Amino acid sequence: MNATKKTSALAAWAIAVLAMAFIPTGMSAETAGEWPQFHLDAAHIGASDSGAPQSNETVWISQDIGAQEGSSVAIADGRVYVNCVDHLVCLDQLSGQVLWNASFEARPDICQIWGFSPAYSNGRVFLSGLKTVCLNASDGRLLWSFAPPTGKGSVDGGPAVAGGRVMVSDWDGHHYYCLDEETGTEIWNFTVEGNAQSTPAISGGRVVLSGWEWGLGGMVYCLYLDNGTEIWNLSTRNSPCGSAALSDDAAYLTAYNFEGDGDIMAFSLQNGSLLWQESIARTDCTPALAADRLYVCGGTDGFSEKAAYCFDAKTGDLIWKTPEIGEWRCSPACADGLLFLGKTDNMNYTALYALNAGTGDTVWSYPAGGSSPSLAGGWVFTIGQGRVHAFGRAGDA
Repeated sequence: MNATKKTSALAAWAIAVLAMAFIPTGMSAETAGEWPQFHLDAAHIGASDSGAPQSNETVWISQDIGAQEGSSVAIADGRVYVNCVDHLVCLDQLSGQVLWNASFEARPDICQIWGFSPAYSNGRVFLSGLKTVCLNASDGRLLWSFAPPTGKGSVDGGPAVAGGRVMVSDWDGHHYYCLDEETGTEIWNFTVEGNAQSTPAISGGRVVLSGWEWGLGGMVYCLYLDNGTEIWNLSTRNSPCGSAALSDDAAYLTAYNFEGDGDIMAFSLQNGSLLWQESIARTDCTPALAADRLYVCGGTDGFSEKAAYCFDAKTGDLIWKTPEIGEWRCSPACADGLLFLGKTDNMNYTALYALNAGTGDTVWSYPAGGSSPSLAGGWVFTIGQGRVHAFGRAGDA
């Protein structure tokens, strides 16, 4: 339990006011009870108007199902969908009990510390490996699969679903593919320079994705979702290995540096012009956006410092920095005035932290979990040591 629980009425009032300030706008009540795909939605904003646990009370911990660290879970219709490297497991949201288990073909050559997350839409759940599979969300039955013509599969980038389309990638095949959500039929594809790694970000009929090469920087592209026509592109000095988070008028993206500090960048979603750029610890992290603030983390065990950061989303000004928490694979999640992210030791997730979103101070922590958290129904869900951990108060979800 949280040893620093506030007892004064004044402190409780202050926390409540702060929480209201960080509730993102434009979210639906339905979304507050769900986290259907990577970083909440196809725009990857990573911030929900769900409530969030104010202590480290554990509701349940799943059995060891081989859940992949670096990935996050998808939550919809009272179920939790988990990438377990070569199979997808469906858990009951309230109890953590396994409802079904479906095998799929993972890339045989991928490094298992990299994570890619499932996506849910309209009674279907999608996950990419050597192929992209579409399963019936109720029982795990295969509905369709898509094998990239290159024979390559996804690495560290899962499916994104919007407008009846599913966007997937084939990494060293250098392509992104737009598929029909119901049938898996390819509608169009787009070739990038370098590795096609990101989970595409989609908003307002536009798709932002990237390509990169080892130590040689990369390219960021903006396309029309309808037909794959390129709107703009730009080059980056470091490698845009991660996925963008999109607001109405800007795209936010990190870039990994194999030799030193990486970057966090903001681009105009309309024309790709650079709005601001700052140095941070090397990272693949997808930022979270809430109340004109941008939350990001980075760092690699044994190679660079680890830290969590809060920036002004409009100007790029640093608001706070909290050392030793977060890492390059961890995309933070924000809700109810709290920022959730993990801590690692020797590349293994060892703890989940809840930080005050306004100050970066620790509110509570728990010595397990930590991989890219998801929030739904007042609970936070995270992966660590092969298990899914759910935090909150029983009855809230």
